[in-house]
Amino acid sequence: MYHVQNVNNTAARLRKWMSPFNGLATKYLQNYMNWFMVLERIKQNNQRLKAFANYAFAGKFAWEIWKNGTNSVVL
Repeated sequence: MYHVQNVNNTAARLRKWMSPFNGLATKYLQNYMNWFMVLERIKQNNQRLKAFANYAFAGKFAWEIWKNGTNSVVL
């Protein structure tokens, strides 16, 4: 269950994260959202670089891995 405060907090973090980009092309909006979701997912992980690399190398399966909540990638 999501409370309004959680949604507002996530939206604020997303806006803050996107602010350095000089405009976003809607063509690539899904890629920006995926990038943000991966960073949010691994922000508490002590091995962030390794986790980010695992998600990045997963390629086309990255969305399914994130959605299912698995932390390991089998290539």
